[in-house]
This record gives sequence, structure tokens and C-alpha cells, in this order.
Amino acid sequence: MIPRALSHIIDAKRRLHLEDSIENPAWDIFISAYNDSSRVREIFRDIKAVNKSWWLLPEYAYSSEETAQLPAHISSNATNEADLISNNFDSMSIDFSASGRICIDITGFMMPHILFLLKYLRDSGVKNFDMIYTEPEHYALKAETRFTLDDVSTVRPVAGFEGQHHTSMAKDLLIVGVGYDHNPVGRIIQNKESARLAQLHCFPSLSADMYQESVLRIDRVAEGSAAQLDGQIFFSSANDPYLTSLALSETVQYFLNAGGISNLYLSPLATKPQALGFGLFYLKELEGAAASIIYPFSTRYSRETSKGVGRTWVYPVVFG
Repeated sequence: MIPRALSHIIDAKRRLHLEDSIENPAWDIFISAYNDSSRVREIFRDIKAVNKSWWLLPEYAYSSEETAQLPAHISSNATNEADLISNNFDSMSIDFSASGRICIDITGFMMPHILFLLKYLRDSGVKNFDMIYTEPEHYALKAETRFTLDDVSTVRPVAGFEGQHHTSMAKDLLIVGVGYDHNPVGRIIQNKESARLAQLHCFPSLSADMYQESVLRIDRVAEGSAAQLDGQIFFSSANDPYLTSLALSETVQYFLNAGGISNLYLSPLATKPQALGFGLFYLKELEGAAASIIYPFSTRYSRETSKGVGRTWVYPVVFG
């Protein structure tokens, strides 16, 4: 038996209008991952916060010369998400018991970072904080957009999201959040080739063209690898992590009712708000169960994949 009772606390996203925080800073601590994207840099520039900090991620491979002029930046050579986040918060010397309002801009972070940030803040005693995400107007190369620049180096559980799995694999289930990068999707499916597959698609997508672009990319999984892209298809919003959490609940319940689940594997490979929804679902429902969030890790990611600055959403995170 996988989940406990599905007792979600329903939260609500809201639009961020930067002019609202011009006079009164919305947050005491604001953290963002530096990259070349306008939707990352412009938000960092315009956000009003008491303390703002850039985090430099090794996956973007910036040189010290490229970032010498950045104000208040923190870097770590750690490639494991848990080590990087722990090291960076140690460098900031934050007293979480008196830290005030915290906001993380997840737009430039990789998905394993987003997931471990959730767990780290919760385990540090932070009961509520905000995460924000800014949509692109469109992706620069549309259906040809690549987020990873290197091949997948390993598939493993995200730190802090490793389950205690059963030896029996007869009823294993893999739920994949389907996005643009078809190679990582193929690697995940190959890694759990004996498991039943459930695809979670982003619909509605961030914009009208993005769903079709992702479908065009995902069709290449079967063409370019031994992975078989079949399985049942489910849908969830691209920009609402709370709806993603509910969609995962419904998907898991469907398979429980259809005969059960021995081991559950989740892999968020679509949007970053969707990855946030995977993390919220796991922490609320799956800790201690035979369930893991697995991810196809790469060593290098594109510094810029999008054009334009779309809507910015605020996602309140509350741990009771």
C-alpha cells in the first residue's frame, strides 16, 4: 500500500505585480539562481527585498570573470543538490527561527534543487515561505529547445526523496511529468523499464503553442531510444503546483484501485512549477513509503532557453 489518506491542504497561487512591492518590500530574504535569462535577471533587479542573493550553480559553468560584478552572490562547487543547498545556506548564516519572510525564485534552479529546497526549509523549521516562477513568452527554439547540454550522466533519486522500496517489483509504477527534453524522458523510462508507465502532461500549458511543441519532442523518445513511450495519459496544469499535487493523488489512487502499487517512482520533467507540485505531493503523502522521486542528472544546462518575460506567479508553501 503506497499513500496514506490523501489529505491535501489546498493552497492558491497568485500573480505577482512588481509595483506592489516598490514601497514596502514583500520579503526579508530573496534568493535566485543566476543565469542569462531576462525573466530571471529582470525579476531579481525589480523585486524589493531586504536582502537579495544570487546563487551561482555549477551546471551553468560561469567563470569568476563573468560573475565578478554580481552583487551579493554565493557559489559552491558541490554537484549534489543537498550539498549545494546546505553549503549555500551555511554561507548565508541565516537564523531560520528569526529569518522573517523568505522567497525563492525557482525560475533559474534545476528541478532537483527545487525539490531539496522544499525539504531543507521544512526540516529547518520554516513553516511558511514563498516560491515564485516567471513564465517565458516562448522558448527560443520552440520544439527544438534543449535544456540540458550534456547527456544524462546518471539516474538516481533526488536527495531527501528516496523511499524504502520493496523487493517485489510486480506492480511498480512510474509517473513521468512529460516535458520538452525527450532524451531525459527516454532515460527515465529505460531505467524503470519493468514498471507500468503513467504520463502526466501539462495541459493547459504555459502558452497555446507549448503543448504541441512538447508533443512533437516527446514523439522522439520512441524514435531515438529503446524506451517504449506508452502507458496511460493524465493531465495537469503547467503553472499550478497545487493542481499537480492533486493530479498525482488522483493518478496514484487510480492505480491503487486498479490492483495496487508495489513501488512508486515519480519523475518531474516538465515545468518547474510542476516539479514543485511533485515535491509538495511527496512530502505530504509519500514520506516513509515505497516511493521515490527519481531524476536523470546532467552536468551542464543551458543558461538561456527562453525569450521574453511572461507572468510571474507566487506559490505560498505552508507546512503545518
